[in-house]
Amino acid sequence: MENLIVIEGKEKYQYRDIESLVEKFINENYFYMTEADRKAELEKRAIINNPQNKIKICKLDNKTTNFDKNAFIIYDEITYILSLLKFNKIILLEKTNANILGKYINKENIDENYLILNRFADEIMQKYLENN
Repeated sequence: MENLIVIEGKEKYQYRDIESLVEKFINENYFYMTEADRKAELEKRAIINNPQNKIKICKLDNKTTNFDKNAFIIYDEITYILSLLKFNKIILLEKTNANILGKYINKENIDENYLILNRFADEIMQKYLENN
């Protein structure tokens, strides 16, 4: 099994790393885009994932730990993916020992093979924005 498993509706996808997941769920050319094009793509995708405008979209220009926790956060590809998790647009499982996004949570008392990262999306977002 791969390090990351995404469940979207009835479909299941497996990825070895976060870059592969980003290329699938944002844009296959994402890492070849300019910074401005990346931001525009993330904003476009956030709007697509919010068809009834029920979720506030918050664009961050710099890293901050002071952000609306009830908003879809657009800072970079990681905050976009975490926002998808937070609002249950996808379900993301990560191998416990992979330490991709799971490195931002305390796994001391976790004995499962995979973590359901949706449960920890806010905590991961907070620590990611503090530490990167």
